[in-house]
Amino acid sequence: MNRYRMYLIMGSLELPLQVLPEKLAVRAAGRNETAEVLELGEVLLLRGRGLRKVEWEGLLPAWKLPCMDGQPLTPILAVRYIQRYRDKKEPVYLRLEGTDLDLDVPFGIEDFSYEERGGEPGDLYYSIQLTEWRSYAPSRVTLPEGEVREADRAGAPEDAGSGSYTVVPGDSLWAIARRFYGDGTQWRKLYEANRAVVGANPNLIYPGQVLTIP
Repeated sequence: MNRYRMYLIMGSLELPLQVLPEKLAVRAAGRNETAEVLELGEVLLLRGRGLRKVEWEGLLPAWKLPCMDGQPLTPILAVRYIQRYRDKKEPVYLRLEGTDLDLDVPFGIEDFSYEERGGEPGDLYYSIQLTEWRSYAPSRVTLPEGEVREADRAGAPEDAGSGSYTVVPGDSLWAIARRFYGDGTQWRKLYEANRAVVGANPNLIYPGQVLTIP
Protein backbone atom coordinates (compact mmCIF):
# COMPACT_ATOMS: atom_id res chain seq x y z
CA MET A 1 0.00 0.00 0.00
CA ASN A 2 1.26 3.52 -0.84
CA ARG A 3 2.26 5.68 2.09
CA TYR A 4 -0.24 8.42 2.92
CA ARG A 5 1.05 11.96 2.33
CA MET A 6 -0.49 15.44 2.16
CA TYR A 7 0.80 18.54 0.41
CA LEU A 8 -0.59 22.06 0.19
CA ILE A 9 0.34 23.38 -3.26
CA MET A 10 0.69 27.17 -3.34
CA GLY A 11 1.92 28.25 -6.76
CA SER A 12 5.43 26.81 -7.19
CA LEU A 13 5.69 25.90 -3.50
CA GLU A 14 4.82 22.42 -2.25
CA LEU A 15 4.29 22.56 1.49
CA PRO A 16 4.41 19.02 2.97
CA LEU A 17 2.11 18.44 5.93
CA GLN A 18 4.50 16.10 7.69
CA VAL A 19 2.26 15.36 10.68
CA LEU A 20 -0.97 13.99 9.26
CA PRO A 21 -4.25 15.15 10.80
CA GLU A 22 -6.42 12.76 12.79
CA LYS A 23 -9.41 13.61 10.60
CA LEU A 24 -9.90 15.18 7.16
CA ALA A 25 -13.49 16.42 6.77
CA VAL A 26 -15.01 17.02 3.33
CA ARG A 27 -18.41 18.68 2.92
CA ALA A 28 -20.37 19.37 -0.26
CA ALA A 29 -23.69 20.79 0.87
CA GLY A 30 -26.65 20.71 -1.48
CA ARG A 31 -28.67 23.82 -2.29
CA ASN A 32 -32.03 22.13 -2.74
CA GLU A 33 -35.15 24.04 -1.80
CA THR A 34 -38.66 23.08 -0.79
CA ALA A 35 -41.86 24.64 -2.07
CA GLU A 36 -45.59 24.21 -1.56
CA VAL A 37 -47.58 23.03 -4.59
CA LEU A 38 -51.38 23.07 -4.66
CA GLU A 39 -52.98 19.63 -4.32
CA LEU A 40 -49.54 18.11 -3.80
CA GLY A 41 -48.10 19.73 -0.70
CA GLU A 42 -44.40 20.16 -0.05
CA VAL A 43 -42.01 19.22 -2.87
CA LEU A 44 -38.25 19.24 -3.19
CA LEU A 45 -36.67 21.40 -5.90
CA LEU A 46 -33.32 19.94 -6.91
CA ARG A 47 -30.52 22.47 -7.33
CA GLY A 48 -26.82 22.23 -8.11
CA ARG A 49 -24.50 21.34 -5.25
CA GLY A 50 -22.72 23.96 -3.21
CA LEU A 51 -18.98 24.50 -3.04
CA ARG A 52 -16.90 21.73 -1.49
CA LYS A 53 -15.21 22.50 1.80
CA VAL A 54 -12.25 20.68 3.33
CA GLU A 55 -11.08 21.26 6.87
CA TRP A 56 -8.67 19.70 9.33
CA GLU A 57 -6.56 20.39 12.40
CA GLY A 58 -2.87 19.64 12.46
CA LEU A 59 0.54 20.19 14.00
CA LEU A 60 3.55 22.03 12.63
CA PRO A 61 6.37 20.60 14.78
CA ALA A 62 9.56 22.42 15.61
CA TRP A 63 11.45 19.13 16.06
CA LYS A 64 11.68 15.95 14.04
CA LEU A 65 9.21 13.26 15.09
CA PRO A 66 9.52 9.48 14.43
CA CYS A 67 6.55 9.60 12.02
CA MET A 68 8.14 12.25 9.77
CA ASP A 69 10.23 12.02 6.62
CA GLY A 70 13.06 14.54 6.61
CA GLN A 71 13.54 17.61 8.74
CA PRO A 72 10.53 19.77 9.60
CA LEU A 73 10.00 23.18 8.08
CA THR A 74 10.23 25.95 10.67
CA PRO A 75 6.59 26.21 11.90
CA ILE A 76 6.32 29.99 11.80
CA LEU A 77 7.76 29.98 8.27
CA ALA A 78 5.04 27.54 7.15
CA VAL A 79 2.43 29.83 8.76
CA ARG A 80 3.80 32.82 6.88
CA TYR A 81 3.67 30.95 3.57
CA ILE A 82 0.01 30.05 4.11
CA GLN A 83 -0.99 33.54 5.20
CA ARG A 84 0.93 35.18 2.38
CA TYR A 85 -0.77 33.02 -0.23
CA ARG A 86 -4.19 33.60 1.32
CA ASP A 87 -3.57 37.36 1.13
CA LYS A 88 -2.53 37.07 -2.54
CA LYS A 89 -6.11 35.92 -3.25
CA GLU A 90 -4.97 33.05 -5.43
CA PRO A 91 -6.28 29.46 -5.39
CA VAL A 92 -4.31 26.57 -3.88
CA TYR A 93 -4.41 22.79 -4.33
CA LEU A 94 -4.49 19.95 -1.82
CA ARG A 95 -2.57 16.92 -3.05
CA LEU A 96 -3.11 13.56 -1.39
CA GLU A 97 -0.96 10.49 -1.96
CA GLY A 98 -2.12 7.04 -0.92
CA THR A 99 -5.83 7.87 -1.16
CA ASP A 100 -8.34 9.68 -3.34
CA LEU A 101 -11.06 11.92 -1.91
CA ASP A 102 -11.96 13.58 -5.24
CA LEU A 103 -10.29 16.85 -4.26
CA ASP A 104 -8.34 17.59 -7.44
CA VAL A 105 -9.85 21.08 -7.76
CA PRO A 106 -8.59 24.57 -6.84
CA PHE A 107 -9.44 25.89 -3.39
CA GLY A 108 -9.39 29.22 -1.63
CA ILE A 109 -8.02 29.48 1.91
CA GLU A 110 -11.20 30.32 3.76
CA ASP A 111 -10.04 30.22 7.37
CA PHE A 112 -6.68 29.69 9.04
CA SER A 113 -5.73 29.96 12.70
CA TYR A 114 -2.83 28.69 14.84
CA GLU A 115 -1.69 28.61 18.46
CA GLU A 116 1.24 27.68 20.65
CA ARG A 117 0.53 25.52 23.69
CA GLY A 118 2.22 25.47 27.08
CA GLY A 119 5.08 23.02 27.47
CA GLU A 120 5.62 22.73 23.70
CA PRO A 121 7.64 25.82 22.72
CA GLY A 122 8.08 26.23 18.98
CA ASP A 123 5.36 23.73 18.00
CA LEU A 124 2.32 25.33 16.39
CA TYR A 125 -1.13 23.74 16.31
CA TYR A 126 -3.33 24.99 13.48
CA SER A 127 -6.76 24.62 11.91
CA ILE A 128 -7.53 25.36 8.29
CA GLN A 129 -10.58 25.38 6.03
CA LEU A 130 -10.40 25.34 2.23
CA THR A 131 -13.38 26.20 0.02
CA GLU A 132 -13.65 25.10 -3.61
CA TRP A 133 -12.86 27.91 -6.05
CA ARG A 134 -14.63 28.26 -9.40
CA SER A 135 -13.50 30.73 -12.03
CA TYR A 136 -16.06 33.45 -12.63
CA ALA A 137 -14.11 35.41 -15.24
CA PRO A 138 -16.05 36.26 -18.43
CA SER A 139 -15.41 33.92 -21.34
CA ARG A 140 -15.80 34.37 -25.07
CA VAL A 141 -18.57 32.32 -26.70
CA THR A 142 -18.34 31.53 -30.40
CA LEU A 143 -21.68 30.85 -32.09
CA PRO A 144 -21.90 28.59 -35.15
CA GLU A 145 -21.80 30.53 -38.41
CA GLY A 146 -25.20 31.86 -39.36
CA GLU A 147 -26.67 31.39 -35.87
CA VAL A 148 -27.87 34.56 -34.15
CA ARG A 149 -29.22 34.70 -30.63
CA GLU A 150 -32.64 36.24 -30.20
CA ALA A 151 -31.18 38.60 -27.61
CA ASP A 152 -28.79 39.99 -30.23
CA ARG A 153 -31.49 40.15 -32.88
CA ALA A 154 -33.76 42.21 -30.64
CA GLY A 155 -31.22 45.01 -30.31
CA ALA A 156 -30.06 45.09 -33.97
CA PRO A 157 -31.90 46.74 -36.88
CA GLU A 158 -33.36 44.35 -39.43
CA ASP A 159 -32.13 44.50 -42.99
CA ALA A 160 -33.68 47.44 -44.81
CA GLY A 161 -34.90 46.85 -48.31
CA SER A 162 -36.24 43.46 -47.24
CA GLY A 163 -39.48 44.00 -49.14
CA SER A 164 -42.61 44.54 -47.11
CA TYR A 165 -43.86 44.63 -43.55
CA THR A 166 -47.34 43.98 -42.17
CA VAL A 167 -48.43 46.38 -39.44
CA VAL A 168 -49.33 44.82 -36.08
CA PRO A 169 -51.17 46.35 -33.10
CA GLY A 170 -49.07 48.97 -31.29
CA ASP A 171 -46.95 49.81 -34.33
CA SER A 172 -46.02 53.32 -35.43
CA LEU A 173 -43.92 54.58 -38.32
CA TRP A 174 -41.32 55.66 -35.75
CA ALA A 175 -41.14 52.17 -34.24
CA ILE A 176 -40.98 50.49 -37.65
CA ALA A 177 -38.20 52.85 -38.79
CA ARG A 178 -36.29 52.13 -35.61
CA ARG A 179 -36.71 48.40 -36.21
CA PHE A 180 -35.46 48.45 -39.80
CA TYR A 181 -33.04 51.38 -39.81
CA GLY A 182 -31.97 51.57 -36.21
CA ASP A 183 -33.20 55.19 -36.15
CA GLY A 184 -36.79 56.26 -35.49
CA THR A 185 -36.25 59.65 -37.13
CA GLN A 186 -36.22 57.82 -40.48
CA TRP A 187 -40.03 57.46 -40.25
CA ARG A 188 -40.58 60.07 -42.98
CA LYS A 189 -38.70 57.88 -45.46
CA LEU A 190 -41.21 55.12 -44.72
CA TYR A 191 -44.13 57.50 -44.99
CA GLU A 192 -43.11 58.88 -48.38
CA ALA A 193 -42.78 55.34 -49.74
CA ASN A 194 -46.21 54.34 -48.38
CA ARG A 195 -48.24 57.55 -48.62
CA ALA A 196 -50.86 55.82 -50.81
CA VAL A 197 -51.38 53.16 -48.13
CA VAL A 198 -51.14 55.30 -44.99
CA GLY A 199 -53.07 58.32 -46.22
CA ALA A 200 -52.76 61.97 -45.28
CA ASN A 201 -52.00 61.38 -41.55
CA PRO A 202 -48.69 59.57 -40.90
CA ASN A 203 -49.69 59.08 -37.26
CA LEU A 204 -52.53 56.75 -38.21
CA ILE A 205 -51.53 53.30 -39.38
CA TYR A 206 -53.62 50.16 -38.83
CA PRO A 207 -52.96 46.48 -38.21
CA GLY A 208 -53.00 44.54 -41.46
CA GLN A 209 -51.65 47.33 -43.65
CA VAL A 210 -48.71 46.16 -45.77
CA LEU A 211 -45.91 48.69 -46.00
CA THR A 212 -43.03 48.75 -48.46
CA ILE A 213 -39.62 48.97 -46.80
CA PRO A 214 -37.37 51.08 -49.08
